[in-house]
Amino acid sequence: MKKKFQVDRFEGEIAVLYDGEEEYVNVLRGHFGFELHDGDILEVTFEGGVPISAVFLAEETEATRQKIRILMEKLKKKKRRE
Repeated sequence: MKKKFQVDRFEGEIAVLYDGEEEYVNVLRGHFGFELHDGDILEVTFEGGVPISAVFLAEETEATRQKIRILMEKLKKKKRRE
């Protein structure tokens, strides 16, 4: 089974992945063989409920980061006006 997750945070060597709804999954930071960063979006493959592989979704990650940048700029502009 495949499912999308975002890297929510790191707790030591554990990467906490969040599906955006209700599920959190903890994996070792180096488990997938590539470097993870906060906010990265991954498509994770599970076997028997255990994450066995992941693909970094670069375009989706960048699009999400861009949306966040735009929202942050809007908030900054709004705060300056107040």
